[in-house]
Amino acid sequence: MQAPKLSRRQFLRMTGGAFTVTLLAGCVAAAPDGGAAGPSEAPAGITVAGDYPLWVIVVQDFHPDYNTFIRSNIEGFAREKGWALELGDMAGFVAGAAEQQKIAAAVAADDAPDIVMHNISVVQMKALGTVEPVTDIVEGLVAQYGAVAPLMHKQTYVEDGYYAVPFHGRAGGGYARGDIFEAKGIDINAIRLYDDLREACLEVSDPDNEFWGWGMTINRSGDGNALIERAIIGHGATWTDETGQYVTIDTPEAVEAINWLVETYTDPKWQPMLPPGVLSWTDPSNNEAYLASKIAYTQNAGTVLAKAYFDNNPIAEPTVFHPMCGGPKIQEFNGQGSQNFLMIKGGKNPEAARELILSFFTEDAMNAVFENARTYAIPAYESMWDWPIISDTPQSIAVKPSAVDPSAFNGLAWPGPNTPQMAAIVSNNLHSDMVAAVLNGQSTPEEAVKQAYEQSVQIFKEFGAPGEQ
Repeated sequence: MQAPKLSRRQFLRMTGGAFTVTLLAGCVAAAPDGGAAGPSEAPAGITVAGDYPLWVIVVQDFHPDYNTFIRSNIEGFAREKGWALELGDMAGFVAGAAEQQKIAAAVAADDAPDIVMHNISVVQMKALGTVEPVTDIVEGLVAQYGAVAPLMHKQTYVEDGYYAVPFHGRAGGGYARGDIFEAKGIDINAIRLYDDLREACLEVSDPDNEFWGWGMTINRSGDGNALIERAIIGHGATWTDETGQYVTIDTPEAVEAINWLVETYTDPKWQPMLPPGVLSWTDPSNNEAYLASKIAYTQNAGTVLAKAYFDNNPIAEPTVFHPMCGGPKIQEFNGQGSQNFLMIKGGKNPEAARELILSFFTEDAMNAVFENARTYAIPAYESMWDWPIISDTPQSIAVKPSAVDPSAFNGLAWPGPNTPQMAAIVSNNLHSDMVAAVLNGQSTPEEAVKQAYEQSVQIFKEFGAPGEQ
C-alpha cells in the first residue's frame, strides 16, 4: 500500500516547527513607479527544481541567537542565488524517535526535505533508508581542513561511508563557576570522580541564599541522560558489548550505578546541594538556572556558556570547562559529538543542497559560526583548532583533549559501535526509565536492571542482532 502524500506544511506542523517560505527566484519585483515589474531573472548555474523550492529543516538548539544566525545565513545564501526556499525547524531535543519517524514518512510520501541540520542519529537514519551518502563532500573538507574528530567520525561514518557532513562540534561536559569553587579552596579541574564532585558541590551550596551546587537532573532530557550514561559506565557497567550485538546491562555494576544515582537525589545528606524541582527539569532548565547564577555546576551541551558570552553575562568569564567525571571503575572516557548536515533521500534539489552545505565551510563562514556560538561550536576538523577564534578562547581550547580523544566515547553504545538497536534504546529512554522506576518506588534496582535487559534484548532482536548469548 502506497504511503499517503505528506505535504510540506503537514510535515512541519507535525514537527511543531515554524514554517517559512521565502520566494527568491522568479518572484515579482516592484517597478520604479510602484507598479508590478516582470519576473526577475534567476542567476545562471544551479537552480531549484521548478515547483520544489529548496527545503531545509534546521535544529532549534538551546541558544536562540545561534538559531537566528544559522537561519539568516541560509536565507541570505538562497537570496544571493535567487532560489526559492522553504525553511523550517525542529525542536533541539524530543524524547523518543519522533524526528526520524517524521522524516521517514516524508521520504515514503515522495515529499522529502532536501537538507536536515541536526545532531540526530545518523546510523538510525541510514537504517531507515532516509539519507544519501556524502562521502565525497566530507573527503573534500578533510583534504582542506584535516581529519574529522574521532567521535564525530564515529557518529557520521556508517559501514561504507559518510552519511552526514560534520558541521561543527558541540562542546559538551561540565561547566563550573570557577570563582565559586576557588573561594572554597576547591580546584574543580582536579576532580575526576562523581563522589568527589558531590562533596565539592555540597560545600559551595548556600540554599538559604538560593544558590545550589549540583545543577544536574536525571529526568528525561539530553543532559539528564548524559549523567545516567556516565554513572553507568563509570561504575563498570555497559549496555552492550564491543561488537554491539549483545546486551550486557544485567550486572551488579549496573545495580550499583542505580543505587548511587538514587542516593544522590534522595539521601538527606545531599539535599542542600539540589535546586528545588531538579527532578522535573527539562533541557533548558539547567541553562536558565546557571545563567541566573543559581547553580555552581552543571553538565551541558555548551550552549549555556555560548549564550552567556553572547549576552555579555558576567558569569561567562569565571566559567570553566570541566571534562565530565566518572568512576569508581572508569574515570576517563571522552568525546565530543557534532552538529551535522544530512542530505535526505528523495530531495528534489540535491545540487543546490550540496552548494548550500559547502557555503558554510569557507574560512569566513566558519569563523562567523565559531564567533556566534563561542565555546559551544568547536572544530569538527583538525586544523581548525589552530584558528585564533578557537585557540584564543580558553574555554574552547579546553575542550580539545576531549574532542580528539581516540576513545571516542559515544554514550550508551560504548564500547561498541553506534548501531540502530542502540539508537533505539536511547531514543526510547530505557536508561532514564530504568532509574526512574527505582526512584519512584516501582521497582528494586535489581528488578529495574532485569527489565531493562529484557526490553533491550527484544529491541536488539527486532533489529536482527542476537541480543543474548
